[in-house]
Amino acid sequence: MLGDALLVAKGIEAADHIEPIKELLKLKVVTKRPINLIDNLRQLRHNINYYGYSPNLLELEDVRSLAETCFEPLLKAATEEINSKE
Repeated sequence: MLGDALLVAKGIEAADHIEPIKELLKLKVVTKRPINLIDNLRQLRHNINYYGYSPNLLELEDVRSLAETCFEPLLKAATEEINSKE
């Protein structure tokens, strides 16, 4: 959703989930974990939704860890980026 917000601020409507993720990866942000791992979440979600994949406990813990360490810095950076466009 943050990537979508960045695109909307630029007047762009995303055609897929890859474009918003690419927007997030362009942000200059320091996180405890690499933000390029967000694409792994997209792939995991895709496998769950379309192939009935059932993630294991380690994958679920990794997703939670990534969210806990990256969401706030990404939210702050995305908000600053959007506000700078106004």
